[in-house]
Amino acid sequence: MKKQKAGTKLSITYAVFIIVLITIVAIVFYRYNRDTIYDDGVSNLIQTTNATMEQIDNRLTNMEQASIDVFTNSNFLEQWQEYQRGWNQGTGRNVKRILTNAYKNKSDIRRVAVYDKKGSYICTGNVETDRQQVIRRVEHLEEKYSFKEADSRVFLGPSEDFWEPSTNAKVITEIKPVKTPAKEIVGYIEVQQNYFYIRNICDVKWSGYDLNTMVFIGDHADLFYADVTWKKPEKQIQYFAELTEQYVKVKDTGEEIVTMASSNYYPSRTVIVLPKKVLYKSMRTTIQGIIMVAVILIAFTLCYILFVTKKIMQPIDTFVKRMQVTRLENFTEHQPTKNMDWETRILLKAFEDMADRLRESMERQQQMADVQTKTLFSILQSEISPHFMYNTLGSIANMCENGEREEAANACYSLSEIMRYASDYTTVEVTWQEELDNLKAYMSIMKSRYRQRLDYEITVDGNLDYFMLPKVTFQPIVENAIKYSLLESEHVLIQIYVVEFDGYAIVEIKDNGCGVTQEDIELVKSRIETFYRDHGSREISENIQFGGMGLSGTLIRLSIFFGDGFSYEILGRNDAGGTTIVLKMKLE
Repeated sequence: MKKQKAGTKLSITYAVFIIVLITIVAIVFYRYNRDTIYDDGVSNLIQTTNATMEQIDNRLTNMEQASIDVFTNSNFLEQWQEYQRGWNQGTGRNVKRILTNAYKNKSDIRRVAVYDKKGSYICTGNVETDRQQVIRRVEHLEEKYSFKEADSRVFLGPSEDFWEPSTNAKVITEIKPVKTPAKEIVGYIEVQQNYFYIRNICDVKWSGYDLNTMVFIGDHADLFYADVTWKKPEKQIQYFAELTEQYVKVKDTGEEIVTMASSNYYPSRTVIVLPKKVLYKSMRTTIQGIIMVAVILIAFTLCYILFVTKKIMQPIDTFVKRMQVTRLENFTEHQPTKNMDWETRILLKAFEDMADRLRESMERQQQMADVQTKTLFSILQSEISPHFMYNTLGSIANMCENGEREEAANACYSLSEIMRYASDYTTVEVTWQEELDNLKAYMSIMKSRYRQRLDYEITVDGNLDYFMLPKVTFQPIVENAIKYSLLESEHVLIQIYVVEFDGYAIVEIKDNGCGVTQEDIELVKSRIETFYRDHGSREISENIQFGGMGLSGTLIRLSIFFGDGFSYEILGRNDAGGTTIVLKMKLE
């Protein structure tokens, strides 16, 4: 009788426990799914925004390239000015031929035109306008935009084709000034692209729902394109324009998720707005499923208790014997539960659940051991010093002020390549050619900054096409060499020799600076030894960066990456008076 009473109490307790557990699990599962959907949605929306911005960049770049092709034609300016003076038909045909050649291999370009404030114009394709309309167009452009700055341009959003309005076609337009060597504006180049290209790019959908997409461009972030569904779009567009003035990839307004991506080449940004009600639309089915499963589980539990509590409790000897014979080898084996009483089943279930958790814990521990080296290696990846960015931008600004447009453009391209290379945190290892291209871009920027004070040589001997190495390996070493050599020498020469020999890639980095002391060399070795002796010394890990401990950090990263297949040598004083660093890496 007492056993039956104890079993009844245990059953009631178990029933309450199961109901509460199911309720908690349902709530946790709901919240987990909500958070997962939110995180996945944000991640996918960021990728979509970046992809949209990249495609828009490509379209703008196609128009930009067409205008560049016109400007780079050595006869264009002369032919255009001659046409302005006399409206010579032969000269006009020559100019039109140049305009046509600029986009003959670009299928998305609709037309190219050149015109001036006096109404003179030459345009490819059909033209339905006249001189007075051209004059008014120039007056409008000059009143609204400033074209006096170097490399100035204007991108106009979708509008009616100015040159052939009868087609009712919509186009997007780039307009750039035509300048003489004396910086005098003698006309404007206009490149048109069909509107539907940008429309298709910005037609972003989420589970069949049209997302609100906006593109802002120009120094004042004017609206370039908007594909929105709001009833009062002007107010909403202004709100999101102000909201995204400061660059942040994601903003949560409470009702919407807003993602933004900036252009790599132009002063523009793409903003996509995803309403949360659209994001959580799929949650409705999930909630219904959770409620149904919870009801079924509770009903099953109540039925189970009504029948099981009628049975007499059985001894738990089977369970005790099971524990007595338990060893690590059979720890996760499941005991047959047939003919066992309810209490024993509960205990056995708890024991086996614990075994399952322990097994999972052991598996996780093994996984942690497997990824430990990779994780540590990722932590050692550094970020580009902001001083490098500030100095580089200052140099580019100086070149722009001095009219060195080509040098400034090359520096911008090099900086863009370096930033794209360094900001890709998903990539840990790269090919030799990728690392070499990044180093060349960096050296090009440093050369543009220090001019005659800096020269460099890069010599490669051997086939290293398939050689993989840690990302951003050589830049911190070269950066330190330049930094300290410039303090001591008026002219700095950086020499980099790479040779393939006996299954190894051997890299020698040499400068003509002041050299380093034996004490400094020993300090580098000490840091590396401390790092391994203390199993990744946290203090050193947190201080490994491009500045200060750049050499130590680079050597640690290489040793983690190549293991025993890596060695190094530091020569504190070479024949040029500077420092030589030799890296030996196994090609396998």
